[in-house]
Amino acid sequence: MNDELDEAVNDILSQLKSTTVIKTLASVEPLTKEKLEEFLIKNSGKLVTDSISLVDDMREFVGTTEADPESISALAELIKAATSAVDTLNKIYISDEKNKNQVKIKNMDIDSKEKLNLMDNQTRVLLSREDIMKAIVGKDVIDI
Repeated sequence: MNDELDEAVNDILSQLKSTTVIKTLASVEPLTKEKLEEFLIKNSGKLVTDSISLVDDMREFVGTTEADPESISALAELIKAATSAVDTLNKIYISDEKNKNQVKIKNMDIDSKEKLNLMDNQTRVLLSREDIMKAIVGKDVIDI
């Protein structure tokens, strides 16, 4: 019995040693304000993709085995986290689109006000008192 157990443990250890890959950390470039948006989008997208992949894997695990309550709870929490991440990215996208649309609307508003001012200036005629009296009476007006 001990020999079988030792052999099983040694087999498991050899499998772990052969499949374990240690990742070395690449030099991390300092995060600047200009690269913040790119960093957030890239890593948020990766996080969402990984979360969805983990949800699929966990769902298969829970569905194929007799799942204990802890596994089901873990799946529920994972789904909640993935949903929250997708929701956050959606809010960022909607906010960005809203800002773009507000800029377009403001530019359109400025353009229309400029056109109205131009039209008002072209149609407005400045008349003096004498000019108005000439138009009404049709004669030259003498000031007393």
